[in-house]
Amino acid sequence: MIKEKLVISDTNILLDLISVNILEEFFSLPCDFSTTDFVISEIIQPAQIKAIEKYTKSNKLDVVSFSFDEIIEINGIHTKNTNNASMTDCSVWYYAKKTDSRLLTGDGKLRQSAENDDVKVSGILYVFDNLVEYGILEKSKAADLLEQLTQINMRLPKGECEKRILKWRNF
Repeated sequence: MIKEKLVISDTNILLDLISVNILEEFFSLPCDFSTTDFVISEIIQPAQIKAIEKYTKSNKLDVVSFSFDEIIEINGIHTKNTNNASMTDCSVWYYAKKTDSRLLTGDGKLRQSAENDDVKVSGILYVFDNLVEYGILEKSKAADLLEQLTQINMRLPKGECEKRILKWRNF
């Protein structure tokens, strides 16, 4: 279960949630959600922008902007990082570390770098697990949606997805 009051989302998590139409369910989890203006600037398809704006306008998704000094710090992380994490990646990593929050990302390089910096990191399966645990999604629906997402996002850990799909269908 989600233990953090604040969860920071990277671009790919939001796009995955949009792709299977479960933003509403995601934002009903019992925590506060933030992202950075860097992430928002990566969302360029009009339908995706509209979907996210619903939650930024209703204050369910806080979009953080940084001061000049913070951008210099983020750039320092970007420059020193050996995993080629983007400035957007470094912005959510920086903010999660600064606020002692959980970072949600599907980016393996970002995950490794942030975990090495003592940031709590989880991915889309953590989101699905919590949606099921909190009873926001029924198990069979979660299985169907996760299976659908595996067809859209080929980078998901296939074995872990299959375990959950089987478990949720055979409850």
